[in-house]
Amino acid sequence: MYRLLIVDDEPVIVNGLVQLFQENTELALDVCKAYSAKEALETAKRMKLDILVSDIRMPHKSGLQLVDEITYYWPQCRVIFLTGYSEFEYVHEALRKSADNYILKTEGIEPIFEAVKKAADKLDEENRRRIREEKAKLHFQIAESVLRNELMQRLLGGEPIQGVLSDARYEELSFGIDAERPAFFVAAKIDRMEETSAKGTPEAIQRIFNNDLPPTFASEHAVMEDGMQLWLLQPGAELLERFQDGEGGTQRLHWHVITVYMKGILELVQNECEQLLGASVSFGISGNLAGRWETAGSQYGSLQRMLQGRAAMGHDMVIVDIEKASIHEEALYEPGRMKQEDLKQLVIDQIHGYIETHLSGDVSLTAIAEEVHFNPSYLSRYYKQMTGQNLQDYIQNKKLEGAVQLMRHTSLKLNEIAARVGFDSHSYFTTFFKKKMGMAPQDYRNAHLAGGK
Repeated sequence: MYRLLIVDDEPVIVNGLVQLFQENTELALDVCKAYSAKEALETAKRMKLDILVSDIRMPHKSGLQLVDEITYYWPQCRVIFLTGYSEFEYVHEALRKSADNYILKTEGIEPIFEAVKKAADKLDEENRRRIREEKAKLHFQIAESVLRNELMQRLLGGEPIQGVLSDARYEELSFGIDAERPAFFVAAKIDRMEETSAKGTPEAIQRIFNNDLPPTFASEHAVMEDGMQLWLLQPGAELLERFQDGEGGTQRLHWHVITVYMKGILELVQNECEQLLGASVSFGISGNLAGRWETAGSQYGSLQRMLQGRAAMGHDMVIVDIEKASIHEEALYEPGRMKQEDLKQLVIDQIHGYIETHLSGDVSLTAIAEEVHFNPSYLSRYYKQMTGQNLQDYIQNKKLEGAVQLMRHTSLKLNEIAARVGFDSHSYFTTFFKKKMGMAPQDYRNAHLAGGK
């Protein structure tokens, strides 16, 4: 499933396009929206983007400027521009930026559908090309560096990093991580893989990870004694600066946003491992190691236990963020602590609880997946497998139930009710409610009031 982001400073256009794409059964898309270039950039920092449909003229930052920022984070993202103006200078600049298409808003929805379909086809072709390349590479084995693995084992064993790096054994080893700067590690556990390609799968996963990791990260890789793969990662100075807020000497780095960005990258890696290799891979993300390298070993141990615990529950494609996981959560996965079926139900309860408490906010697949440490694509499949119901259907039903309850038992205005159940557009809420209930919200409220008299 590809993720489509629609950007326009006119909410009526954005909401209309979102609704039309969600109703189009030919295109299997996870549709997101943004009402400004700034909001679109925040989305790009939180999740993988595959296709961008953007207005070319917007306040503060144009669509042409936006595409430079989006492709910084997601270089493979396909771009389609919308505009109400047929001006050569915009067309020329759009083509120069390798946009897939340039569509006048007056042309209607069909050209937009067609452009998005072609963009998805290009992504499919790129995936097929990568599959061909990957199959060719599977014939070769990449020799592991014994010294590099040994060095990483010592770091996770709790030895002081400066002492390890100054060891004469490693003086010929090029090690790209600066111990004084922010860094973290990602641990990978293979949940399952196809028997026919099992021999070369770990090396193929390493190549996929390295290919998908943006060059804004320095990286060191090792295979641990327990067979788990580990990447020690360090964000570059420019990337760190982009994730800071404030100005001048008051700038602060919020590490959580780096972790969220990393989750988007890991989602891409997981999806490609499943598509290209038939392998399911789970990941654990450590906290910032700067100034506390001595905690690397204990963090690795915690992540290892949680990944093993989730695997015992039959969970695939997990992404565990150690700074988001609580001590209580880690304890749940101790052997014999809870029955497997109880643990599975606990995850479903967590999903339902999150939706209940965030109904007016972000209940996207990405947000829910982060809460329960799942890949967003796998979350949908898992929920359907466990409950027999589509997760999006459950969310929509909860929004409808919430709206009905508020109409029946409060005097809130309809636009306030719409906001309470997660609709930032009253007209979009009206369309949604009418489609579900067969009448407009106001008509429903009037009928209920009349019936109650």
